[in-house]
Amino acid sequence: MALGTEANQRATDRRPTAKDTDRRIGERRRTAGHASAREGLLQQAALATLDKLNRGVFLLDAAGTVCFANRAAEAMASRMNGPLVHRGRLRFESVEANAAFEAFLTGDATPESGSLVLRVDGSRRRAPYRVLVSPLQLRSGRHGYGAGYCVFIYEPNGGQKPLPQKLLANLYGLTAAEARLTNELFGARSLTDSAAACGISLNTAKSVLKRIFIKCAVHSQPELLLLLSLGPRTL
Repeated sequence: MALGTEANQRATDRRPTAKDTDRRIGERRRTAGHASAREGLLQQAALATLDKLNRGVFLLDAAGTVCFANRAAEAMASRMNGPLVHRGRLRFESVEANAAFEAFLTGDATPESGSLVLRVDGSRRRAPYRVLVSPLQLRSGRHGYGAGYCVFIYEPNGGQKPLPQKLLANLYGLTAAEARLTNELFGARSLTDSAAACGISLNTAKSVLKRIFIKCAVHSQPELLLLLSLGPRTL
């Protein structure tokens, strides 16, 4: 009997008290709160990173509704010439491009099915936009495939603002004179016009351009402009 009584007493001692329950609930709430705060911080950091890209980025949900647009994308849409946002959905001025885009969104695309590449002409643009649409698969959550889409939009040369001299210096080691000529070319000017804008002769501009090619590890002016258009806008 003594042994039975002692066992019963130990079982009673192991039962959680109201204080134990409150403590565990509090711990779970604090853990959930920390996880929520961390998730929010990561989300804000990810969106801020997208703002640094020198290309337009739209994030769409599974239905094709725009959930986020970085600053470059907002600037493109505000010009109403190429990508448009109408009633919360991404549209394109080109009828053909818009039809292909809508067909891709309604075609049950998955990350394994590849991406859509579009050439989007605008009535007031000399050169087309290039668009890449890719389905997303979230790292967490139960949605998996069809979680949404990422749309990258690359403007033709001349659509971007001049790149800061500090950025060109830090990334490629360009001097002030080299950075200025680079930005003139980036603004869709010819080498002759760029030389005149910089106040140098054409021969001097050619020499400067050769140094720029070496520092940027490119071999031609188109390669240089592509490198600049795909690179970051800030550091």
